[in-house]
Amino acid sequence: MDSKNNFENIDKLTRIKVVCSRIYKNPKDINSVRELQFLVNNSSPTVVTTLEPIIFSVFFPILTAISESNTSYKTGEKQQIVDTFKSLFDKIAIDKLPLFFNIYGFLLYEIYDHKNHKVMDISEEYKLSIVECMISLAKCLDSSVVESLYVKENAPKLCQMIYVLLDLAKMEQFKTLRISAINCIMALARVLDDNDFSDLVTRNQVAEVFLFFLPGVASQLKSVALIDEKFGHKIPSVALEAWGRIVTLLMQDYRAFDEKLSDTKPNKLNKHKWKDDNELKEYIQQAQRSPEWYKDTDRKLQQLLVEFSKLTHHSHPKVRLELANMSALLVDNCIQTMPTSISHLIDIVIILSEDSDSTVASKSKIIMEGLSQKLTSNELKSLLDNLEEGFYNVIASIPRKFNGIDERVVALNSLVGYISLFGTHSLTNVLYSTVHLNKLVLTLIHISEFDKSSISLLEEYTTVDYEMHQDFRMAWKKFRHFKEDSVLHKIESVCHVLAKFGASCIISDLLLDIIVSDSNQRKEAIFLLNEIVAGLETRDRNLTTLRNIIATYTDINNWYLPLSVGVDEDGYEYTLSDIQDNIIQVCLLVEGIGKIALTINKEFEQFMLKTLYLVLERAGSSHPLIRSAGLSALSNITTACGYSNITHLINKNIDYFSFHIERKLKKASGRGGLNVLAVVMSYSSMDVLHPTCEVIKELLMRTYDKQRSNLNDYLYVFRMFIQCLHRWLSIKADEEPFKTKQQKQQEIEDFKVSNIDEDLGEEDFSDDIMGKTAEEMYEEDLKKSKMEDDELQEEYKKPEPPVHIKLTVAILTQSLHCLPSKNQSRKLLVLEILKDGLPVLKEWEDELLPIVHQIWSPLVARFKETSDPLIINYSFQLLAVLARLSKDFIRSRTSKEVLPEILTVLDKLAQESYLKDKGSAYRYSQNYKLQQTILAKLPYVVTDLDMLQGDLDKIMAVVFKYLSDKQPVPLQVILSVHFQYTKLDVMSLRVALEFFVILEKYDRGAAAEKIGSLSSDSAGNEFEKNIEEFRNS
Repeated sequence: MDSKNNFENIDKLTRIKVVCSRIYKNPKDINSVRELQFLVNNSSPTVVTTLEPIIFSVFFPILTAISESNTSYKTGEKQQIVDTFKSLFDKIAIDKLPLFFNIYGFLLYEIYDHKNHKVMDISEEYKLSIVECMISLAKCLDSSVVESLYVKENAPKLCQMIYVLLDLAKMEQFKTLRISAINCIMALARVLDDNDFSDLVTRNQVAEVFLFFLPGVASQLKSVALIDEKFGHKIPSVALEAWGRIVTLLMQDYRAFDEKLSDTKPNKLNKHKWKDDNELKEYIQQAQRSPEWYKDTDRKLQQLLVEFSKLTHHSHPKVRLELANMSALLVDNCIQTMPTSISHLIDIVIILSEDSDSTVASKSKIIMEGLSQKLTSNELKSLLDNLEEGFYNVIASIPRKFNGIDERVVALNSLVGYISLFGTHSLTNVLYSTVHLNKLVLTLIHISEFDKSSISLLEEYTTVDYEMHQDFRMAWKKFRHFKEDSVLHKIESVCHVLAKFGASCIISDLLLDIIVSDSNQRKEAIFLLNEIVAGLETRDRNLTTLRNIIATYTDINNWYLPLSVGVDEDGYEYTLSDIQDNIIQVCLLVEGIGKIALTINKEFEQFMLKTLYLVLERAGSSHPLIRSAGLSALSNITTACGYSNITHLINKNIDYFSFHIERKLKKASGRGGLNVLAVVMSYSSMDVLHPTCEVIKELLMRTYDKQRSNLNDYLYVFRMFIQCLHRWLSIKADEEPFKTKQQKQQEIEDFKVSNIDEDLGEEDFSDDIMGKTAEEMYEEDLKKSKMEDDELQEEYKKPEPPVHIKLTVAILTQSLHCLPSKNQSRKLLVLEILKDGLPVLKEWEDELLPIVHQIWSPLVARFKETSDPLIINYSFQLLAVLARLSKDFIRSRTSKEVLPEILTVLDKLAQESYLKDKGSAYRYSQNYKLQQTILAKLPYVVTDLDMLQGDLDKIMAVVFKYLSDKQPVPLQVILSVHFQYTKLDVMSLRVALEFFVILEKYDRGAAAEKIGSLSSDSAGNEFEKNIEEFRNS
């Protein structure tokens, strides 16, 4: 193998010699020059180095000829010669300084017009070849040549090429040429290759020469880096790389001098033109990178770095990444020599640390972490002072920047960056400054000002929803100075990093003082303190702080605030604005308790006795915003303390809740206890039935006073208890299976006793024949049963009803006393309680029928309130339940006392709804809803009570009017029928038509006959469509 390589090398040597001989004989033989380049490119460095003297001896006459007459060779021929030089320099190392200057002079002569001091007007391709050749020339220098070249005396010679290259980088249109020009500057500064950085001696020597070029290089490369984005990303990326490397070359402290930069006054530099070469040489020899020079240069560079901040928003991530790399290079090497500039550079890094590109953000955060560790050094006190000033300026600029949408997040990113930069080592020291601390907190309070305009004071008196499907960002967390969630997240991030880096104690103390002393800023202070708590990471060290926060939050003056407009006992009048503030504050306080729980997890159990009941009060609030905040906090406590769900939490702590609820109820106003009881019942299971019943008993004792101002609150709780029984006992409100009249009669026949049948024959026991109603007969049976009870007591004892049945009876009985109230909402509540409570007693006839009997008279009175359709609606719903449960027990009284009222209302409303099309406002009225309820449930009442034919005729005569196609269609349409029989399972029927279809199914022929007689008396054809549909059904 070695012999083969030797043979090839000998062959290459021979061929190169031959080509050189041809060129020597004919200097214009460009084909031979091109062949020489090919041979050089394909030969080993050893071969080329061996023939280096021969090759240069051949080319020197050519260079001389070109220098004497620029027209002796064409541009393309000169370009080939330059390209050949480049190939040669890529293979050899130049060890003679004169040789370097000869080639350097030739290249400079070809590209620079010395007379007019500008770049020659030659082709872009030739310019590129010259620049590429210059790069190779600069890189191939031997160490001895480098040592000889980079001395101050040679600075004027190198200056000309640097000028040309800067001009090319700035003015040319050819992108490749511009990039090569910048690379050439780095090559001349010996910073193009990464391995150049390791030789500090050489770098220091080069820096002594380049200090004369730094002002021009730094300013011109800055201009190139800031070119329009339409030129792409490569040019600014290379410009940033060159700027960072060359500035680092100059500003790196190679000597680690002991004297401080501020100890001596800077020398005055000569800014006028020099009279002669001697004066110039004197200036060059005297110039040095002294502490004064570093300080002055730092001041000038910081002006350029301020402009580099524009690139933090460059559209291409590679430009932003190169900006981060440049920053890292300067921070690592020049942090002591340019503290003023570094502070501006850190601003850039801080912005980039929140960059959308993960690579850029990651790189910037690494820089910040490294810098944060360095800030503990006393040597960086000057930099730390500059950073503190920058920190203060960022804080001061935030309110102004919040006037612009795009600058808000950028400003907050800068604040997060500065806090992260100071870190655990310096942040607390910075914030020990009262000026910095107050400015930070007051600025955060200002931008976090709440917008209370959308806060409603309306409470919910319908069935309250305690389910956890609500949005816990919630309407009460609206801000005056911003609407975007991104800004809110950044404010939260600021608080989190403050807590993360150990400022929680300092900040929380100040915020607690504001909460106690300043009512105008209290809401914002609580909000910020909540987010500080959410950012805590070390629990043990912060338990004292959290204990103080909980004590402040739960203080009676902060926790229990008026939530309705009015005048308090001290005569202070609470306006709408005051109450809106209070609602926001209450939501923030309970949210804070939940955040504390999530922060310390299991350790929150030590605060449970003090906070859990208070949170449950808020979770049971009738105000939807407060309830949402309370439920969110309750969920957080459940998660923090390791309970599987809220039901688990309540079941495990039921004794605690029961004690506090009963204690609260003994006070004048038991509203809070009622709210807690509502939540407990909503989330509890059958396991807590007994303690819940004990509390309900206590409530029942307190409802005997009908003048209580909060009687409705008690009724709400009773209703919820009944609803909980439905859930716990799986009570279904479904209708019973439909039975026809014939099926009912057959059941009666099946259960007749034959011997009684023989004695009584065909005797009729109906109400009309017996002359007594079912209720009257029930009263007689009740008296007889009392006489017989003593005789049968020893033989048989009825089962004792369970406690919840007894309690339900007591609730229904006690609630019934409130039914005649003049308060509409109270009457509606009672009607709901009765409607939901009766199905609980379905299997307990001895308890059910007496309640039905007690309900009847007050219920009949409600049907006389014809001016209030809502009361009639609820009353009819209750009647439907009574009919379903007690059957013909109330048939006679319904026929005599209720049916006339219902038919009167239905008849009157038929006239009102006539010709009310879908655009009519009537369809949103309570009268319309009442019609829907009566027409939908009336057929069930009729069939459940097995009403007599005479009553049926009256009912059908009124309902027939709703078969008119002039009635609103929604009054007629029903999507499903609750009776399981053939055709009606899937038919879409009108409500009125359904009534007749059900009656026809119940009693074959009855409805058809009635419709036939009614239709014959009706003029017009408005009934034909529905009658035809009935016949087809």
